[in-house]
Amino acid sequence: MLSHLDRVLFPDRCEVIEVVRSQRYVYSIFKNGSSSLRIAARKNNWRIKINEQIAQLNEIDVVIRRPLERFVSGINSYVQMTKRDNPTLDTATILWFAKNYLFLNRHYCPQLHWLLHLSTYTNSDARLNFIGMDSIESITSLHVPPNGVDPVTLEIREQLLNLKNNEMYLRIDEIIFNCIGKSLTFEQLIQHIKTVDFDAYNYIIGHSQKILNPTYVLS
Repeated sequence: MLSHLDRVLFPDRCEVIEVVRSQRYVYSIFKNGSSSLRIAARKNNWRIKINEQIAQLNEIDVVIRRPLERFVSGINSYVQMTKRDNPTLDTATILWFAKNYLFLNRHYCPQLHWLLHLSTYTNSDARLNFIGMDSIESITSLHVPPNGVDPVTLEIREQLLNLKNNEMYLRIDEIIFNCIGKSLTFEQLIQHIKTVDFDAYNYIIGHSQKILNPTYVLS
């Protein structure tokens, strides 16, 4: 996107949690059990691999959630946390910006974005093991509800179910969700997305490649 928002969605710090007793490495994505995983890491003194250290890993477990469910939950968290931190703003205004200017926050940006961020630091042969939300129980028994965030209201849910500008992003995340149980390199994942849904691939990834035309980007 080449905007300041890139630094919000793709920060300079990337973390993978080392689950010591099983020697598993887990990439923690917001709204995918990340609070439970992070608190478990603190309580058990699990180590955190950061940025360049991630390149040493050959396999990383990635917890994936059903896309629409995660999107609705993520926007709900974004709206409530923004209102908490900026009391003069009202829910309708925050929600309007969240719906019309996707993705302002990592809580509801696509899981594809999170994987793009991870791929910046992995080695090209590293395999991503896609696991579902129910697999968190095999890592930790902790279940941490969102801190200070009320459940999604029916009104907000209905506004988010059929956002036209989110269609292609959900389609790609649905492909990723259907990879649960598979182990792929990031390159294989991108090729899989391109094969399964070229229109969605071209709309998101192809468009970005056009912006970064390699003819004019200096090495």
